[in-house]
Amino acid sequence: MHLKITYLEQWTLGVQRQFGANWLASASYLGNNTIHLWGDNPVNAPVFMGLGPCTINGISYPTCSTTANENQRRPLDLQNPAQGQFYGAILQLDPSSTASYNALLLSLQHRLSNHFTVLANYTWSHCITDPFTSELDSTATQYTDPSNRRYDRGNCVGIDHRQNFNLSGVAESPRFSEGWLQKVAGNWRLSMALQAKTGSYFNVTTGTATTLTGTGAPRPNQVLANPYCADPKPSCWLNRAAFATPAPGTFGNTPAASIHGPGYLTINMAISRLIFIHERQSLELRAEAFNLLNNLSPGNPLPGSSLSTVSTALNSSNFGRLQIAADPRIMQFALKYAF
Repeated sequence: MHLKITYLEQWTLGVQRQFGANWLASASYLGNNTIHLWGDNPVNAPVFMGLGPCTINGISYPTCSTTANENQRRPLDLQNPAQGQFYGAILQLDPSSTASYNALLLSLQHRLSNHFTVLANYTWSHCITDPFTSELDSTATQYTDPSNRRYDRGNCVGIDHRQNFNLSGVAESPRFSEGWLQKVAGNWRLSMALQAKTGSYFNVTTGTATTLTGTGAPRPNQVLANPYCADPKPSCWLNRAAFATPAPGTFGNTPAASIHGPGYLTINMAISRLIFIHERQSLELRAEAFNLLNNLSPGNPLPGSSLSTVSTALNSSNFGRLQIAADPRIMQFALKYAF
């Protein structure tokens, strides 16, 4: 098999306008399309053969499709039991996946003058992708439905923030003619950075291999229009009653990566003062605060490795809980002597 090489197409369109001597506004469209992403196609996945009694290669089963007879239901074993029994899961690299990104970027900038500079930008974007892998031996990205790659097409997990706003600025104190005022109020610098963005998307699963196709736990059925708790908070972000486990051998109707996590807001600030001691000697005092407002920014529910930590699986006691968060307020102080 001659694998096609992944390639990326990009296009942009921008408009800029200057206001006065120091203000610059711009609006840009950003787009890209990724072709021939490599995905893991489980070509020897067990075939669901119903739940009634059946006979497979001369052996009778009271329940035809179970997790215990997955190997006997694999296509190679069904076609040639003598040779097929030696083959288990087989992942074939499939270069058919694609991804796209489209964004509107608005920006406003004030160049450094009059002792201050400001840069603000707002991005409204959408990222969509098929499942893909970056490792030749990875099994984590195999298609949930072996016969339908598009079943897993959806928002880009963890990175699709639909709205993103950033604001940064630096202000410096002017130079005062009065000597005493310059010593007290001169050589100060204040810098600030604010970031606010909507939550990214993730998948929920049943937590059990109900499809009986050897590809792991599928997504559940969404039975309520609103999957979130009435009052979303870290202890209850998703409403368990909004989901139901699909019937054995079927795949849930919850779209891929259709559930979003909480938004994010943080303000970082720094203030510094430069004190000149001699021609070649100076002392700089600096204080910095990260997450100045000590705002709680929880992360998405955890996929986890066991039911004690996982909160994206419907059968977990922690389902729908937000168990991690960004850093709290952190402050640091520095003193630098230059000579």
